[in-house]
Order: sequence, then C-alpha cells, then structure tokens
Amino acid sequence: MTFLSTKVSINTENKITMNTIFIYLIYLVIAALITLAVGNNLHSNGYYLILDLFKNQEFTETVNNLLLTGYYLVNIGYIATTVSQFGAVDTLSLAVEELSYKIGIIAIILGVLHFNNIIILHFLSKRKQLILNLINT
Repeated sequence: MTFLSTKVSINTENKITMNTIFIYLIYLVIAALITLAVGNNLHSNGYYLILDLFKNQEFTETVNNLLLTGYYLVNIGYIATTVSQFGAVDTLSLAVEELSYKIGIIAIILGVLHFNNIIILHFLSKRKQLILNLINT
C-alpha cells in the first residue's frame, strides 16, 4: 500500500512516483533549512573567533564570508548529488527512513566540517600566541 497512490510517468522505462517527488521536495526543504540555519549561526558567531585571532576587522569579514561561501558550496553539492540516490519510497516508513538517513548524513558532515574549522582556528591561535611570546622575550 502506498501513502500516495498517484503516479507520474516520465517515460516507459523510467517511472517516478509522486511519493518520490514528494520525498525529494521534503528532503530539499529540510536540507536547505538546516544548511541556512547552521550557516547563519556559524557565520555570525564565528566572526568573533576569527576577529580574536587576526585582530583585523576587514580581514575577518573577508575570511568569514569566504568560509560561509565554501560551506554553502559543499552543502549544495552534497545535497544535489544525494537527492538522486534515494531508494524506493513506496511506504511512509521507507520515506521516513530515507529522509532520516540523508538528513543524518548532512548533520554529520556539517559537524565534522565545523569541528575541523574550530581545530584549525585553535592551532592558528596557538601558533600566533607562540610567535607573540617569542617576539616579547
């Protein structure tokens, strides 16, 4: 039994059901909302971490905007390449499983990218502190 019974036929060899189109749309909306919300949060809060490191407002704004652009490009690329990898979504439970898996992978990737950036900023900060200590001694 399908949760949406209407089918849209693309051609005789390749059929896409309304279920699949519906799941694609849900996936794209959720992925876009997560990407935008997390990107906005990281952009606004990361600004202060970068400013503390470089002490130059113009440079900080440039780096922060470049990081946001890279973040969006990685996420858009991942979302675009994975939307076509959904399995059959003939039932509501399969649809929820597919959405959960895809959204979960996005969350993991975002977390890994975020922690990588924090680690890089931490090492840059330590390096800067070491150089300042050498200069002051």
